[in-house]
Amino acid sequence: MKNFFLLTLLCVGLASCDISDNDVDPTQSFLKIYDNNTFNSSFVPVDIQQTADGGYLVLGSTRIEDSDFTGVYVMKVDENGEFLSEQNLSTQYISPAKSLMSINGSFYFAAMRDISYQALLFELDDNGNLTDSIELNVTRPMFASNVNNEIILQSYNHGDRNTEISTIALADPIIISEPTKFAIGDGDGIDLPIFEHFTRTGRKLPFFTGKTETGLYFFNGFYRFTISMVFTNLISDNDPTGVLQGQREDDGVSTAIHLTGNRFAVSRFNRFGDTYILPNADIDIANKIGIANDLVGNPFPELVPDARLVLKRITVNERLVLIYGGDTRSGQIILMAYSPDTGELLGTKYLGFSNPYELASFNATEDGGLVVLGSTAIAGRFDRFSIFKLSSAELQEFTN
Repeated sequence: MKNFFLLTLLCVGLASCDISDNDVDPTQSFLKIYDNNTFNSSFVPVDIQQTADGGYLVLGSTRIEDSDFTGVYVMKVDENGEFLSEQNLSTQYISPAKSLMSINGSFYFAAMRDISYQALLFELDDNGNLTDSIELNVTRPMFASNVNNEIILQSYNHGDRNTEISTIALADPIIISEPTKFAIGDGDGIDLPIFEHFTRTGRKLPFFTGKTETGLYFFNGFYRFTISMVFTNLISDNDPTGVLQGQREDDGVSTAIHLTGNRFAVSRFNRFGDTYILPNADIDIANKIGIANDLVGNPFPELVPDARLVLKRITVNERLVLIYGGDTRSGQIILMAYSPDTGELLGTKYLGFSNPYELASFNATEDGGLVVLGSTAIAGRFDRFSIFKLSSAELQEFTN
């Protein structure tokens, strides 16, 4: 990489690591910060996935001069976190949406064209090279998830003022559904927070998509003027089976994973910036209108106001564990492990020291550990990628 140099901190120097052996395998546990000698550049992490060779692909974005939007950026590192290559697609494509999805040996993400805002699905190989791009029948992609090799995409139709949900089956040929539309409604006040979400100039809104074990889809997005968690069979427009309603963009659900039946692991936020974690909540998915504030949970004042949480279900030593990740007021990344059966807090781990860190995403690794993607500010000014790698022993220790 011509413009990058690497700041490396081994596990023995981390406040979050208890291992004191200087001979620790660097593939098992490390912290890397990726600096850039173009000092006024700013890099925003989005998601990370492990590749078949043991390395990692990082999806991110970078600021573009003379544009309100960020461009698409992909980085490949090896199993030790050492930089290998980059792909900068910022001249044509903007605003990569979460998530980076690993499906059948390839990696996929959604972004949009500059100016037209046409959504595209991009395919990457193991080295982060762009191998294909598929034009989709929607604009302004907000979030994409992979459920059993089916991509569930949430997008925004500005002209019709709709939140739209599409599915993409990566068969031969690829099958792209017509979007199911959910009306946001006419009126002022919604366009600005959505625009600021895309340009990263305001609050990052908690969009997500998913699917229950019975085949019911759900998404978190704007519906009838407010951020709502909406359940739908995607059969007809504006006909959800249930809605868990927030209040405009000021309170609502922020993360959710379906467990079984009506049980979900969720978090929610309110207008005062408080965050509540509910690892075992009961949500009536057939209730036409519910209220997110009725979900009673524990507030976490340690988290930053309006915390952007990441929630994943991770297998740890053949046992399923829920892990919530977020940012603390002290500038660290916090990981909180819960039992999906009882909702019991199993353990907590803090990552980062010296510089302030912010969480972007995390995923399980093939060796039974965890890789955590974040950002930190070099010299307190320039946003850069950071990667924490936790060994299987570290992951087991704090989830027990």
